Amino acid sequence: MFSYSWKLLFLIAILHIAASFFINRLSYRRLASLRLFLSTKSWEHDGEIYNTIFRIRLWKDYVPSAGPFDKKDLKGDSAAYLSVFILETVRAEIAHIVCLALSWFVILSAKETVSWALPVFFTVINLPCILIQRYNRPRFERLLKKRKSPLIIPEEESGGLTDRVRSLRRK
Repeated sequence: MFSYSWKLLFLIAILHIAASFFINRLSYRRLASLRLFLSTKSWEHDGEIYNTIFRIRLWKDYVPSAGPFDKKDLKGDSAAYLSVFILETVRAEIAHIVCLALSWFVILSAKETVSWALPVFFTVINLPCILIQRYNRPRFERLLKKRKSPLIIPEEESGGLTDRVRSLRRK
């Protein structure tokens, strides 16, 4: 009924949804610890390498975003708000790395040859989002450092991420 490639596409979509579900439930404390693994490397020049090589400033605003933060219009500039923004870039980067890795794992372990379009499709969907996080996070970390504020790890609330961000906007 469905070709093998369509079945793999469906499997990868389910894995993307499952990965996103679990990653969205990571606590801010866990994200802060994972941030150490994703820290900006010296060769990234505080994220500027992504603009130099990929001209990220020209296209990043056209990539759709998910989540409570509007990339074009920050709703706050408090240390708490910037900290949550930084931690959410960690969440987004982890989600896209995991989804990309799962996609490639399924494709490379497939029993049959699949269309070249599948790996290209999932790379094109995830890689730009990873690059955007690698570009944006150092910029917000600089803002936090300029305020002489450490990263503030919010207490977990039961209201969900959107409620936490709304409460930070009011502060």
